[in-house]
Amino acid sequence: MHEVFVTIDVDWAPDWAMHGLLDTLLEGGVRSTWFITHESDMLDELRRHPDLVDLGIHPNFQPGSSHGADPVSVIAECMRIVPEALTMRTHCLVQSTPILQAVVDHSPVVLDSSLYVRDLTDVTVSELPLDHGRSLARAPYVWEDDLEFFAPAPRWDGHAFLAERDSLDELTIVDLHPIHVALNSATPVNYHALRSFHGGDVRRARASDAIDYLHRGPGAATFLADLVSASGTGAFEFGTPLADLAVRTRSSRELRHSA
Repeated sequence: MHEVFVTIDVDWAPDWAMHGLLDTLLEGGVRSTWFITHESDMLDELRRHPDLVDLGIHPNFQPGSSHGADPVSVIAECMRIVPEALTMRTHCLVQSTPILQAVVDHSPVVLDSSLYVRDLTDVTVSELPLDHGRSLARAPYVWEDDLEFFAPAPRWDGHAFLAERDSLDELTIVDLHPIHVALNSATPVNYHALRSFHGGDVRRARASDAIDYLHRGPGAATFLADLVSASGTGAFEFGTPLADLAVRTRSSRELRHSA
């Protein structure tokens, strides 16, 4: 069966944008993994739905990060906010072997989804062996709303996207951002305009502000709506917790080694 995993990069989104996205996913019965960047009242709301919501971390390892000045500090701060996290995707996909080593040495994270390969087919989860007898499962993802902005032929038709992949893959991980779903973004223009209006801090924006910056054509929100509406066709199913992919990968490896 083709499995589709919906992941969310929170990216310091305002609570109203997070809430709107959560409502859409809950109404559609869609399981999702949220990569958290900051403390928010929405964390309590997300935790009220453990049957459909899993929390991971979205550490920012860039210089000047509000999470910390070095990888260990960044990881510690993110785990303080989401101590139950077993999965992560790094902000801006910043990664290196030392960073991944620090992750497995200083957190319970078992799966990383910081590998973006647009249009990758035959997706598999691999296990990266690291020092100190540790390893990290790595799950590539193939669609991200704010990177579709720059594609020559952006894929906003979720039905066509799923139909194309259904004949090729059994694993599809997509990535959305609450603010881009709220604005139905298809280019960065409206988002940057909203952010500029609020002095560079989109968290200051109110839900009523978004109306003036809403994109009316196909975009991030319509793509998600397509996924939700297609879920009843039987062609695919929304995946279990993303961390389960690490368990499956290790179980498969152990079976191969014991054969």
